[in-house]
Amino acid sequence: MFLNIKEGEMPANQPEEKKEKRKGGQLAKNGEWLVLTESTGQERVGYTHNCGEIVRAAQVAHPIWDSPFPCSGSGRCQYETVPYCPKCEEKPDYHGSPIRMN
Repeated sequence: MFLNIKEGEMPANQPEEKKEKRKGGQLAKNGEWLVLTESTGQERVGYTHNCGEIVRAAQVAHPIWDSPFPCSGSGRCQYETVPYCPKCEEKPDYHGSPIRMN
């Protein structure tokens, strides 16, 4: 069985190329979450991104470096909830940047 496809055409059953997702958890210039500035909705109710997808949230843990030695701490973390669009953005990494306490 051969498909009769003209040059430059794609068969109907072929998936479209996925566009590259941007990194999730970015802040806009005004300090708000970028994905929320592009969305409609209300806090504690829910947001819908301008692509039509419901905005999700991911938990990010920031280790607290409070030891006298570099890059070390007591094991405590500060947790943050980060919004992202699952269609347009990558899910934020659980392992956040460290907080230095000196």
